[in-house]
Amino acid sequence: MHFSILGPLQVRDNGRIMTPKAHKLRVLLATLLVHNNIVISVDDLIDELWQDQPPPTAPQALRVYISQLRKLFEDCDSADKVVLFHDSPGYCISVDNGMLDVVEFNRNWEIARVAHEDGDHHTALQHYNAAARMWRSAPLVDLRGGLLLQIATAGLEEAWIVIQEARISLELKLRRNRGAMIAQLRELCAQHPFNERLPALLMVALYLSGRNGESLAVYRRTRQCLAEELGIEPGEDLRRVHQMVLDTALDPVEVIDSWIA
Repeated sequence: MHFSILGPLQVRDNGRIMTPKAHKLRVLLATLLVHNNIVISVDDLIDELWQDQPPPTAPQALRVYISQLRKLFEDCDSADKVVLFHDSPGYCISVDNGMLDVVEFNRNWEIARVAHEDGDHHTALQHYNAAARMWRSAPLVDLRGGLLLQIATAGLEEAWIVIQEARISLELKLRRNRGAMIAQLRELCAQHPFNERLPALLMVALYLSGRNGESLAVYRRTRQCLAEELGIEPGEDLRRVHQMVLDTALDPVEVIDSWIA
């Protein structure tokens, strides 16, 4: 049995799709999964399912949904590896290692981060890429949850951006896959127009490819966007990359190392 939340919610069991169809049941399952091994109170689960307008029967309805999830797990071949239990003041789900994509995502990220800090670039890239491949789309994009899911998914999206920045910075530092990195960075810049690290990395990638004019054009567009939308000038990191392109005596690897963790 495998649970996927890095994209639309999906439950699979030996090739069978077992994802619940009812929206509130999917929200409940997703809320428990993103807090794997953590007890979520009944009150918080009710708020997540009904936000500001829970019906008087909400506690009873929640118990019905919990029973339906337990029945779903019992119908799966690996039901013994999924535990959904009551523990005051609420409920908790516990799944075995390898059954929840976000657990593997975080595990690969941590291995990559430590290897990166230790200078083991091969291992770091291997696990950054492993984490990135698990990302199907925005987490739980198919659900309309409450505050708990909003906070959890926002944190996952931030983690994904950090992983992308670190992964691409290493590829550029090792002078690898520049064409692929440029294409990926253009897409990321379009998706996150106010993230200054992404255009800075795109400028470095273009600079390393001998495309200084395009690199400077990225700076001009980013500066214009920041000024028009936010009323601010580019930060120090982006300005330093800009200076690097103007002054070709600067080493782009040293520039990357100065601001990428």
